[in-house]
Amino acid sequence: MARNRRFLTVLIGWAGFSLFFAAWLQFQWGGGVVTQRFDNLGETLAAFVAAAVCGIAGWRHQQRTRIAWALIGASALFWGVGQAIWSYYELVVGRQVPFPSFADLGFLGAVPLAVAGVLFFPWVPSRATSLLRTILDALLVAGSLFIISWATVLGTVYRTGSGGLIAQLIGLAYPAGDIVIGTIVLILASRAPKENRLPFILLAGGLVANLLADSAFAYLTTTNTYGSGSTTDTGWAAGYLLIALAGFRAATTRAGSAVTNDGTTGRIWLVLPYLPIALAAIVAVFEESLPGQLDPVVFWAVMALIIGVVVRQYLMLTDNQNLNRRLEANASDLAKREQHFHALVQNSSDVITLIDHHGAIQYQSASVERILGYRETELVGQVFGDLVHPDDRTQALRKIDEAINIVGPPIATECRLRRVDDSYCPAEVTITNLLELPAVRGLVLNTRDVSERKALEEKLTHQAFHDSLTNLPNRAAFRIGLDHALHGASEGRIAVLFLDLDDFKAVNDTLGHDIGDQLLVAVGARIASTLRPGDTVARLGGDEFAVLLKRMEDEQIAGRVAERITRQLVPPFAIDGKEISIRASIGIAALVSGQEAADDLIRNADVAMYIAKARGKARFVQYEASIASAAIERMELENDLRSALQEKQFVLHYEPVIMLESGAVHSVEALVRWNHPRRGVLAPVDFIGIAEQSGLIVELGRWVMQQAARDARRWQVRYPSVPAMNISVNLSGRQLGHPELIKEVIDAVDAAGLDPQSLILELTESVLLADTEPVARTLQELRSLGFRLALDDFGTGFSSLGHLRDFPVDILKMDASFVAGIGHGMADGAILRSIIGLANSLGLMTIGEGIERQDQLAALNAMGCNAGQGFYFSKPLEYDEMDVLLASCIHSGSGRQLPPAWRMTA
Repeated sequence: MARNRRFLTVLIGWAGFSLFFAAWLQFQWGGGVVTQRFDNLGETLAAFVAAAVCGIAGWRHQQRTRIAWALIGASALFWGVGQAIWSYYELVVGRQVPFPSFADLGFLGAVPLAVAGVLFFPWVPSRATSLLRTILDALLVAGSLFIISWATVLGTVYRTGSGGLIAQLIGLAYPAGDIVIGTIVLILASRAPKENRLPFILLAGGLVANLLADSAFAYLTTTNTYGSGSTTDTGWAAGYLLIALAGFRAATTRAGSAVTNDGTTGRIWLVLPYLPIALAAIVAVFEESLPGQLDPVVFWAVMALIIGVVVRQYLMLTDNQNLNRRLEANASDLAKREQHFHALVQNSSDVITLIDHHGAIQYQSASVERILGYRETELVGQVFGDLVHPDDRTQALRKIDEAINIVGPPIATECRLRRVDDSYCPAEVTITNLLELPAVRGLVLNTRDVSERKALEEKLTHQAFHDSLTNLPNRAAFRIGLDHALHGASEGRIAVLFLDLDDFKAVNDTLGHDIGDQLLVAVGARIASTLRPGDTVARLGGDEFAVLLKRMEDEQIAGRVAERITRQLVPPFAIDGKEISIRASIGIAALVSGQEAADDLIRNADVAMYIAKARGKARFVQYEASIASAAIERMELENDLRSALQEKQFVLHYEPVIMLESGAVHSVEALVRWNHPRRGVLAPVDFIGIAEQSGLIVELGRWVMQQAARDARRWQVRYPSVPAMNISVNLSGRQLGHPELIKEVIDAVDAAGLDPQSLILELTESVLLADTEPVARTLQELRSLGFRLALDDFGTGFSSLGHLRDFPVDILKMDASFVAGIGHGMADGAILRSIIGLANSLGLMTIGEGIERQDQLAALNAMGCNAGQGFYFSKPLEYDEMDVLLASCIHSGSGRQLPPAWRMTA
């Protein structure tokens, strides 16, 4: 809008300048000489400005438009050169311009360039016959107008002119050329596209202004009445400034495209050439009726018109034939496209339905039979909403109304559509509003069968909320169900049971994970069989299950359900030809304050389960806040224990074992400590039990074995002795049952470069009670590989002395409680003498633990005990402290002896 206002201002300025120019010439302001200079310079400058602006317009456009504006600019340039020559005669030479002169070359040379420029615009037909017919129409109109002008004005002027033949012909060339330009411009003006119409109208206006000025110049020149500074000169100045405005407008407007009907015109342009021809014929007949001979100019002009009409008719017939051929080709192409479209619609995987704005089916593609089972025409006339499932109908009809009333992109919805057998097909329907399209006048529904997608979605949803092994709900589903139960007013009393299978890891380790997986499935099925309708059992992961009890009449129901589950798990499970017994520890948590969240209930049940395990397993425990704190602390410690293994929070301390007779260092015992980030350094008694129960003892024991072997080998290299110093490492019952134990022990000594004879594996008596045969087999294999075995805390367990015969031990370590009793009574001394005597008779080495006084050392030495350890020699030391102790030892033939400060004689 702002651009149009600015251009209107420019047009007003042009009109004002044109009036000013005409007024100056009319009133001869400043005298004749000044007016003549003003006239000549103004016309020359206007032509050159038009040439420059048209050149810029050509540079801004492409292809034919660029050439068209370049030719128009060249025409203005030629005319400007001609005017410059004219001005030279009048202003420099100071005499009247002869007629004809070299200026006429520039003036007349502008005419064909202007015609060519107009014909090069892109909306001019590009086909040769159409272009030729357009030019011919212009020539016919121009010729007719010439005959009329000759018969009325020009002929008389020509015959009465005083100039020579060449001067008269040049004078007549001006109006003749202008007639041709004007005619072509008028014919093509209506064909200009809308965005280019204004520049072309301005161009036409400028050319018409030049036409009028040329005609007046020719008339006045032929009659020898033209003089420089005539008011008619305003036409040239105004015309070329108008052409400059046309170029300026075109330079800021994108190029238009050629007309789509190449060479075709409206009815008015079909009959337009015949109107002036008819007038010319009437004038010719009138001339013939006058006395005397027919003017030869009129005669030959009429003959040229007749030939032109014949050629035009021939071109029209040729165009009609070409048009008919194109129409036939288009009709054939349209038929092929229609067949192609019909084939696509009929064979599309989607069902295409056309309904009117009332919802009645107007068209139905054949693919409906494949998806819904109906014949192609069976549904035509029925209401589409009747096919939709009643539960989905309201939503589907709302979407159809939305598509009708709201303008926008296609609308998609999902619904179930009735098949011919009255089952329902899940479908996705895309609704496109084509009510305003005359060829359609309806809503197009593209319906796609999404049964497979829905089945996949249901499968994925099931997998997301069910355990893939047992097909029970998983942790996420259990949590959602618990949340609903807590927020549901009709669920009544609720409780959560948390189950953990006792010693399930042993099943996986001994029988394999396949058997373990089958056992989990069977356990889940047994638990589910004990529940009431409406209760839920879920597998939380690993060997953990949870049960959600709802609508309990009283609080005792949870205990009764837990008792049923416990009884149900008593019979062994028959799996893969084996009978496997498994028990479960169960924790029960019910609402106490009524404000507990789902996480609170699950955590409370987990704590109660942990307490059940601590009390001996295979039982259930009801959560109580009073007993929960210790269990929570134990659970937190277990969680910390898992992260401690990853973060390497464990360290080893070493306690030396001293030969009582020589004072030489026989071995060092590796004792693990936990450098807890909050609790400080923890002794084994604080966490080994938890590690045993959780199974983490296997990973912890592996690390202890590897680190102790590395440290021992480092000391053997740094402080060599004969015999070499040994390292002693404790083994737990869980480690002995681990199938990879032997491999892990071998890997540890191989990685450290330690001789197996230098590694002593310590066992407690309670380990030997678990399963004598497998334990004995593992110990026999370890001993056959060169490792030595020690029985720790001997005398406090429940084993009989017969176990010393069954198990291949090399060393007996007598419990510190017996050593502590030395000097306080006869019993402990008698027991120690008996154990030492038995060991000596069996060829076993004896070590006394807990030596804290010199008299204890002397007594054990007198009894024949081989070695001892305790605070009397040294407390457990960190690696660096033990390194200092070993460095201070004295090398002797019996090994590295403690310095005199430590060594005592019995």
